[in-house]
Amino acid sequence: MSDAVSWHTGIAQDFAAHYLWSPAFREREIVWRELIARFNKRGGSVLDAGCGSGVMSALAAREAGHVLAFDASAAMLQLAAQTVAQKTLGNVELQLGALKDDALIEGQPFDLILCSSVLEYIEDWWSAFDWLAGALTPGGTILFSMPNGDSLYRRAERQLFRFTGRPAYYRHVRCVPRLSEVAHGLEARGFTVDDHRFYARAPLLSRVLRRFKLARFSDTLFVVACRRS
Repeated sequence: MSDAVSWHTGIAQDFAAHYLWSPAFREREIVWRELIARFNKRGGSVLDAGCGSGVMSALAAREAGHVLAFDASAAMLQLAAQTVAQKTLGNVELQLGALKDDALIEGQPFDLILCSSVLEYIEDWWSAFDWLAGALTPGGTILFSMPNGDSLYRRAERQLFRFTGRPAYYRHVRCVPRLSEVAHGLEARGFTVDDHRFYARAPLLSRVLRRFKLARFSDTLFVVACRRS
């Protein structure tokens, strides 16, 4: 995970800028905004695990009473501080730290937990999910996204990396699961999937397959909303 943190530290400024011009990042924000609005509890507590530039934290802070956001990259956390300051959000607490660091949460329960594009960089990502689940209030929701293993584009991307070493970020990716695999693991842990979305268009593929309601085989990311049954 430390290599992934260093990678994201190096691209922090570019990553944040993507939300301003990238259609894929704009779509990401729209999808997450809708889900956060649906599952966020007015006046409740939110944990943003791996908050990056703070976009999701800012969305959650509109309704939540308190948002605890953390990231292992100091550069990303600095960008998150700027995002929060620009939106004059006084209910967001920022901490430097990583998943499975108990000192971050100190037994605090959270009504909504966000984890956007973080778990795929962890070898045993289910252990990180279990850590998040341990901080969830009864009836609370976890929203998390991962790269879509059913995407034809993702499959081609993995083969390209195997032979060329590109895209470079793939050297840090540890898992690209299928939604069905994730749903099975959640069920085994007593979780119910309340919603899921495929998003982040793949070049050419998404334009065609979305017309036939087959985004599962094109879009490069999925997000899951789940709660304990």
